[in-house]
Amino acid sequence: MATVITFPRPLLLLLTLWMLVRIISLAQPRILLATLLVASMIAGVAAFNHQWAVRQRLTQAAEVRQTLLVMPAEVHVNGNLVTMTAVDQRSRARENVMVRVRQPAELQRIEAVDRPALWQVAGTLQPLLPATNDQQFDRRFYYQQHHIYNELRVKEVQDLRPQPVRGWRAGCHVLRYRLIAYFKTMPQPLGGYCQQLLVGDHGSDNPDLTQSVKRLGIIHLFCISGMHIILLTNLTRLLGGYLWLEREQLDWILIIGLPLYLIIGGGSASLIRAVIMAEVTLGHRLLKMDALDGWAISLIAGLLWNPYLLFTLGGQLSYLLSLLLQVMAEREGELKRCWLLGLLSLPAILNRTFEFHLLSLVASYVMIPLFSIVIFPLVIISAASYWLLPLPGELVNTFLCIFQRILHWLAALPGEINFGKPPESFALLLFLATLWLVQRPRPARYVVLFSLYACCFLQIHFPPFGEVVFTDIGQGDSIIIRTPFNRQVLLIDTGGKVQFEQPRWAQVTSHEDFAQKTSINYLKSCGLSRIDTVYLSHHDADHIGYLPSVLEAMTVKQIVVPAGMENQPALQKRLAAQQYQGQLLGVTDRAQPPNQQLRVVHPFAPGAAKNEDSLVLAGRFGGQDFLFTGDLDRAGELAVVARYPGLRATVLKLGHHGSKTASDPRFLRHLGVKTAIISAGRFNRYHHPSDEVVAALKQARISPLSTQQYGMIKYHYYGSHGYWQTTVKGDELRWTLPNSLNN
Repeated sequence: MATVITFPRPLLLLLTLWMLVRIISLAQPRILLATLLVASMIAGVAAFNHQWAVRQRLTQAAEVRQTLLVMPAEVHVNGNLVTMTAVDQRSRARENVMVRVRQPAELQRIEAVDRPALWQVAGTLQPLLPATNDQQFDRRFYYQQHHIYNELRVKEVQDLRPQPVRGWRAGCHVLRYRLIAYFKTMPQPLGGYCQQLLVGDHGSDNPDLTQSVKRLGIIHLFCISGMHIILLTNLTRLLGGYLWLEREQLDWILIIGLPLYLIIGGGSASLIRAVIMAEVTLGHRLLKMDALDGWAISLIAGLLWNPYLLFTLGGQLSYLLSLLLQVMAEREGELKRCWLLGLLSLPAILNRTFEFHLLSLVASYVMIPLFSIVIFPLVIISAASYWLLPLPGELVNTFLCIFQRILHWLAALPGEINFGKPPESFALLLFLATLWLVQRPRPARYVVLFSLYACCFLQIHFPPFGEVVFTDIGQGDSIIIRTPFNRQVLLIDTGGKVQFEQPRWAQVTSHEDFAQKTSINYLKSCGLSRIDTVYLSHHDADHIGYLPSVLEAMTVKQIVVPAGMENQPALQKRLAAQQYQGQLLGVTDRAQPPNQQLRVVHPFAPGAAKNEDSLVLAGRFGGQDFLFTGDLDRAGELAVVARYPGLRATVLKLGHHGSKTASDPRFLRHLGVKTAIISAGRFNRYHHPSDEVVAALKQARISPLSTQQYGMIKYHYYGSHGYWQTTVKGDELRWTLPNSLNN
């Protein structure tokens, strides 16, 4: 009921009706009545929460002055960028807050606050942006789960006053902050393990470990979950035994202490479930409930707090696997149980990560005992003793370094499968088929399940349609072309962010790689790990800046650049960073790359790879003639049509992001343009697209489609027919648009 109301889907509605029929068929009025009461309660909360979110979410940006209550553990510093979650003291609304610090003294003052503080600020309160690319991480949905609906961009911090620590909740937040600060003084990776396993903070910088555990499918071991609660409970009982405490006294210590640990540990979905189940288990004598009742109550409580719970990967895996552990037959051996649980979690994992490693299906069999018997106890002992006896912690740190090398070696072994994202209906079918298998594992059922996976794999990897995709990469260009059955996969430019010189104190420690979240993520969702050709239109950073990320994530057969660019140091540096061994071609319109779906019509001669030397590509897809112009200026546009008088383009990617230096009206008329694509960033400093250009497009009856308004823009085609599709409808982002696109 909660999921149907939160995300209306026909399949979910059918599943809900089927479950209702099943419950009615039990012919037990008490069960039916209890089910209807609980379902109605959760549905009411979900509906209220959905309407509340709609009312709270702003539709326009507004200048505000606010007093914010900020907990110290909620403040995160990256260079001169400070992000936090805070509570507005007037409206009591939680907000995501971003502060760009201008002076090092101000940054030091912020970092020195170790207690709750009241911030007097002035800035812009605006809606949180939704995901604007297919398969992109949705920040708005993520924050909505935490009851945060708007974002405050602070322009001025007028006052910052630390407050006394009042109440148990504030005390838990302060304790969490101090533990994180203490763990940061420990050697790495031990400090990072303490942060992740004990307080659920993922701020430690250990990208190699993160990548390895994701590839092996054991990242759940590094999140606070049921296993951690069980180990903490057992350790508490063991310590209580040495202190001669009675069982009832220990139960009350745990009953009171676990909810406090819920705050200290970060309050993730899996932690909420584990704590509630542990509380029910501890009070089973009074409540007369078993472990399965505890699971059900934890699900009800989780949905009452967050109706979106089952649409998160953590919520799905936490509740699904903990349920199966309760009901799975005891006769199944430990290895077989791990295998079946791995199979059961696979549809959810593929739906979010698009790939898996064959070792992941058995890795948990080895890793779970290793974590519970060795790593987790060692981490707890090191955390408790490092301040007094650092030597044992140093030894544990050495052991963890060796452990990480082994993980990295295992993750590098062959066996990673780029599966892609199963369609929604197929994902549900795979899940139900796996449940059917787990109920009674038989060879015939394995054959059925693996046949379904094979059909899904073939559907993803060999689609009968093609598409031209204009990625919303920000202020830059990145265009993906896939021909039917993925015969050719082409990428025109990679996008990139221009980096401006910053003083040392303001330099960020971790850069946001937008390509990983947009174009690369989308390619992986299509089951792709290779690109046949990457075209780089010219040498500007907003067109080639993310090339190292593309080369790291994808196998690239060849790179095509305008002649003269292939030997430039800036390009060679990016290629050397990823040890690129493929083919690099410098081309002109008289020196075409072989066997390509795109034809080079500019440059005419080798140049310096500036705007005026941009690579211009023409191709026909789904009955439409496309022209991609990079940042070519007006003189170059007229030179192209003068050299190719028969050139036509019904779809034009506007040059230079819609700047008035491009898109000459004579050029547009000659081509016969019907649709103009504008790839530009929101609130960009160059004010692209130009009002003059957009007005000229509308006067010429040319439809402008901007990534600023519609996010990712896709043209799907089959044969000589096709249709346009955008990630967002356009109204959601209207407040971000320049006047020319808003009229």
